[in-house]
Amino acid sequence: MKSEKRDNYFFFSDIDLVDQPDLLKLLDGFKKEPVNLIIKLKEELINNSSLILSLAKYSSFWKKSHKSFILVVGDFIVKNKNLVSIPTLNEAIDYLYMEELERNV
Repeated sequence: MKSEKRDNYFFFSDIDLVDQPDLLKLLDGFKKEPVNLIIKLKEELINNSSLILSLAKYSSFWKKSHKSFILVVGDFIVKNKNLVSIPTLNEAIDYLYMEELERNV
């Protein structure tokens, strides 16, 4: 799993099934002081319903904290209304900036 601090968000990528527990621990750590997150999921993780349910809980917490929690999923569809899922990283970054503008208005 790769983790990068970018402008005003953290970006997580190259997450494998074996990284799932580490990802959830990392998200628990961010709950103390939430930051904007963009997480790129591989196909095998998008189809993992237990992970998607866990991420939905984190997403709800992030929204209440006025921070962005965005999944990059490629051509796949995540059927969970509580999750923001975007096809590409560039679109996810644009979405994050739009959310920030809305929160500042």
